[in-house]
Amino acid sequence: MAIRLSGLSSGMDTEALVEALVSSYSLKKDNLVKAQTKLSWKQDKWKTMNTSIYSFYSGKLSAARLSKAYNLKAATVSNSAYAKVTASAAAVNGTQSLKITGLAATGYLTGGEITGTDADGKKTELTGSSKLSEVTGLDGMGSGSISVSVDGKEKSIDITPDMTLDQFTAKLKEAGLNASFDAANQRFFVSSKTSGASHDFRLTADNAAGLSALQSLGLYTANDADKAEYEKWAKLNSDSAAMAEAVESAYENAKLNYSDRAKMYADNYNAAKKSMDEMLKESTFKNRYDIEANIKSRQEMLDKMTFADSTARTTDEKGNVKYDTSKMTEDELKTYNSFTSQIKSSENMLADYDKYAKAMADSAAYVNIDSTTGAATAATDADADKTAYNALTARVDADNADIKSKIETQYANKAAYSEQMLADINSGKLADSAGAVRIKGEDSRIELNGAVFTNNTNNFSINGLTIQATALTGTEAVSITTSTDTDAIYNSIKDFLKEYNTLIKSMDEAYNASSSKGYEPLTSKEKEAMTDDEVEQWEKKIKDSLLRKDSTLGNTATALKNDMQKIFTIDGKDYSLSSFGISTLGYFTSGDNEKGVLHIDGDKDDASTSGNTDKLRAMIASDPETVVSFFSQLASNMYNDLGNRMASSSVSSAYTIYNDKEMATEYSEYTTKISDQEDKVTTWEDYYYKKFSAMETALSKLNSQTSSLSNLFG
Repeated sequence: MAIRLSGLSSGMDTEALVEALVSSYSLKKDNLVKAQTKLSWKQDKWKTMNTSIYSFYSGKLSAARLSKAYNLKAATVSNSAYAKVTASAAAVNGTQSLKITGLAATGYLTGGEITGTDADGKKTELTGSSKLSEVTGLDGMGSGSISVSVDGKEKSIDITPDMTLDQFTAKLKEAGLNASFDAANQRFFVSSKTSGASHDFRLTADNAAGLSALQSLGLYTANDADKAEYEKWAKLNSDSAAMAEAVESAYENAKLNYSDRAKMYADNYNAAKKSMDEMLKESTFKNRYDIEANIKSRQEMLDKMTFADSTARTTDEKGNVKYDTSKMTEDELKTYNSFTSQIKSSENMLADYDKYAKAMADSAAYVNIDSTTGAATAATDADADKTAYNALTARVDADNADIKSKIETQYANKAAYSEQMLADINSGKLADSAGAVRIKGEDSRIELNGAVFTNNTNNFSINGLTIQATALTGTEAVSITTSTDTDAIYNSIKDFLKEYNTLIKSMDEAYNASSSKGYEPLTSKEKEAMTDDEVEQWEKKIKDSLLRKDSTLGNTATALKNDMQKIFTIDGKDYSLSSFGISTLGYFTSGDNEKGVLHIDGDKDDASTSGNTDKLRAMIASDPETVVSFFSQLASNMYNDLGNRMASSSVSSAYTIYNDKEMATEYSEYTTKISDQEDKVTTWEDYYYKKFSAMETALSKLNSQTSSLSNLFG
């Protein structure tokens, strides 16, 4: 850059002169900046317009193509206190009779209030962390078990004295129930997760200790559900064939699967090997011997250490060596800590090594180990060497035999105890836990036109009707009336036309905007000469006119209007929007930019046509099928037309109505041109400043010489 000197010698305004000399180049740059700014505004204008068009396309227009947008039914109940009813398009018009004779209920057990007893036999409050042995009545309890049956699944829960109330609650949840212990009320609350008779739960004792636990925990009630469970088990006690079948069924669910066990052993081996390999890779040791040798070496070094204070290391009468770090010097302590730290680290590594080695050894007999990689694969019957397969088969068979034996013992004991429990229940010997309340799960039951329907919830879906039962009708019947929802269909069409009108009006406003001839974006200097309001009004004038007479916008608006004028034949008869009392107001009666806006005759919200006969509503009430067919075809035709116009091309992106790609390229080209023009301005500025600088230097020398001559002759 040339040195820029002011006109100190010449008295000239150098900057003004240079600015004037390069003004033609600056003007070209400013014009490019203005053109780019205007293009940027046009891009924003189009983005906003395109968003409105796509929103209409993907929203109301897309929905209007589908008959379900119009096939709306309304259902009313003669007494809404008994039921809530909604109707789908599949519902049949007419009146039906409904009785509600049963409501669904969830199996629920509110436990009786329980108490705790401390070591001195005094009453104490229980918490979730309290042990069962602390519950009054369970202080001398032994181990027992109870069973939970829900949704066709049965799970046995072992109960021990050291189990906490929270742990017991967790076991109930694992078995498929909702359960909690409320410490504030000292009660358990247990329920099924789903309403209905088939989802009711059973909570039974497997043995005397289990019964004692249920009673003391406030959870014992002599209810039909539990009694049925005891009856089921009691029958097995005298029916060996049924017992064998039950055992076999349980065994089939519990027995070990060979392929799963084979994979488990292979996975266990590989996981342990990977851990061992990673551990050794990150250390200097290659095997267990190296680790042991390191421990021995460091211990020997520690044993050979000498201390300034001999009492820093002592040996007790049993030969155990002890160290007193408080009697060590700073250097001695540093060395001592180094040795002990290394020994401890190696001991920890040795423990990990042994853990991984044991895991590998436990699995090694039941897997095939690759001699090259050391990786294990599951043993199979297809192996050439079946040693691992045979070993695993024997192991699985032995384990399964043990499993079956335990099931047989468990079932036999449970069946015998259930027979005893059933006898005690029938004799009235067993009383419910004080304060315990049991609600059994029930199905809801309704009669629709005399036909009986049941469900585990209070909701029914029958032939297009969704019925939510809320109260029992007893012998009284209520009526359900289903009819075409004229208002809903009318409003659906009205909403569709409303969004269309909003879009077409905005397009016409942009297309017919006033000209902004003579207005261009302002430069920074031009803005400085105007107020903020003046700048805002100036730019608004330009922005409002950016899409004026735009051919793409005009063609799209015209296409949409033409689509709305289409005629469709239904059952041999031609229909258009005017057939339903929908049309524009006409050229001379429409407001500015509203000549494409559609109005519905009889629309109470439209002052222009509210007094006309409501053809649309009448057609919906008398012939809804024709209305639905017409508007579905109308919307489908417009949807396809608009979709084609928004298709991707070389100049536009998908779902874009304008040439956004072309504009983006044009904007980028402006950036390059502006940069080039700025370089020209700078180049010529430097050129002229260099010339003026030379002139100022020459004038300065001349003035100096003149002054010297004047002094000489002075």
